[in-house]
Order: sequence, then C-alpha cells, then structure tokens
Amino acid sequence: MLYRITLEKTSGKKIYVNPGTRQGIYLYPSEITRCRLEEGASVTEEDLEQMRLRYALPRAKRRAIGILAKRDQTEHELRQKLEKSFTDPLSLDQAMDYVKGCGYVDDLQYARDYMETKRKRKSFRMIRMELLKKGIPEDLLALVFEEAGGQEEKDLLPLVGKYLRRFPEFDDTARMKTEAHFYRKGYRADLVRSVVRRLQEEGD
Repeated sequence: MLYRITLEKTSGKKIYVNPGTRQGIYLYPSEITRCRLEEGASVTEEDLEQMRLRYALPRAKRRAIGILAKRDQTEHELRQKLEKSFTDPLSLDQAMDYVKGCGYVDDLQYARDYMETKRKRKSFRMIRMELLKKGIPEDLLALVFEEAGGQEEKDLLPLVGKYLRRFPEFDDTARMKTEAHFYRKGYRADLVRSVVRRLQEEGD
C-alpha cells in the first residue's frame, strides 16, 4: 500500500512523518534528507517500517536507557518521558518491552524499594498516594502494603521525638499540636496517640 506523506513540524527538533491513514514516525531533518523524503512523496508500508526500525526504535531504546541511567522510573513515568520526546506509539511500546525484559523497569520492585526507603519518614497513606501518582497499579500496591504489614511505633518514634523538641515543655499544648501534625501527615490516630503517650511517659 502506498501512503502520501506530509512533513509536520513539532515543538522540538523532530519532524512528524505523517502518512495519513496509519501511525507515522518522528525523524530528525538529517534523517529525512537521508531517506530522501519530501512533502507529498509516496512511500510504502515497508518503507515506513524500515525507517522506524532504523531510526525511531533504536533512538527510543537509547532514550529509555539514558533516562533510567539517571534514576529508577516506574513504567508510567518512563512512558511519559518518552512521549514528551516525540516517540511514536509502536516504538515506545517496543522500547518499554525491551527495558522491562532487561529488568531495568520493574514496578513491583520499585514500590518495594520506595516503601523501604520512605516508611520511617512518611505515613503509609502518604506513601500510597505518592506511588499512585507514579502510576503503580492497585494490585501491586496491595501486595507491597501486605508485605510491609502495618505501620509500627518504631517507624514513627524518631519523627515524633524530633518534632517535640520544638516545644519548651511537653504539656497539653505540645501534645495536641504534635498529634494534629501527624494526623495531617496521614498517620493513624491510634498510632500517633500511642507514640506520643509513650514518649510522654519516658519523659516523666
């Protein structure tokens, strides 16, 4: 099948090679010149696929690996970054399959590591909200939080102890303000009260 292409500028350096009735590809001007593409030219399905495999897909893989080299990403985060760099959907999907197959992207392990790193600094509710924003699926979150168990006093004791240092004495005002602060942070009310009471008893 023949496609009559149009060459559409983007907000970046790439140009969208639009075949009209099927998904196009993004190429740099030098690549368009190399492929001898011109506005209104006719290309075959095979021509488009060969250009995608030669330029777009390897670039998507390199871009994905480059992003991951800076820091770990969830699948959702990496997809967003690849989309912003003008990657056609098929090359994006295949680049994602590649990095996932290499073990470079693993949402379950990402969520487990995030939990381990943050649980002594943030409430489980806050961690859950942050992981949801990062695109971690609900079924994986359920597994990670089941593995983590409930948030315990040992997770909260250092934070409450540090917060209480701002008060000249451990009176009712200090207690109420401390409890209110950690409620707002998403900690369970019974856990906060228990930790505050324990620190108060140790102080006495």
